[in-house]
Amino acid sequence: MWCIKSLPQRLLSSLAKAKPDHQESTLRLDLARRLHETLAQDLAVIGYKLDEIIGEADLDKNHRLALRKIRFALSETTKSFRDQIYRLRLTSREQLMRQVVEILGEIELEADFTYPEFNQVVEEGLSQVILEIARNTARHSKATHFYLSFRQMEESIEFDIGDNGIGGVKPKDFRFGLASIDELLTQISTSYSSSSTSDGSSFKFQIKYSGSDNA
Repeated sequence: MWCIKSLPQRLLSSLAKAKPDHQESTLRLDLARRLHETLAQDLAVIGYKLDEIIGEADLDKNHRLALRKIRFALSETTKSFRDQIYRLRLTSREQLMRQVVEILGEIELEADFTYPEFNQVVEEGLSQVILEIARNTARHSKATHFYLSFRQMEESIEFDIGDNGIGGVKPKDFRFGLASIDELLTQISTSYSSSSTSDGSSFKFQIKYSGSDNA
């Protein structure tokens, strides 16, 4: 378990430059990252665009039914593909921390990674959510500060992840690759909300302790 805000800057710098001990692990993580950043996000975007067409009021009933079947098949394919990515990644908390530090670069990081462990599917899904939000912060927000905090509630863990950037993006804004965040949070959390203003963007969501009912 790791708490970034308790680590000295020198250690953070070394973590940002650190590489996995084994070449095989490095290749596996790199492959999973590239698959997630390309094909997995493309599948999510296609799914949302299908939803838009299905929701059109003047769409023929038979066409709507056919598109719903295609949408269901796409969802099953996407889930299966993500499961394969999860098996490739097997991201530990230490690996997650290192990746977040590397992604953010010079952006100040205040993050607590000591939240309770979930089952493998939820743990990996949460890791991908954290990494994707960090990527969005680094690429688009012009932020100087990124934070991750959690609060233990009676039956769940409440997370708050965000930055102090310029905001202005919405969870389903395909241009910023946020469709995958929306899709993952829908799968692993019991509830979630997001906000994006000129003061920054944030995602707040809850995951049950066991994680078994969220996967």
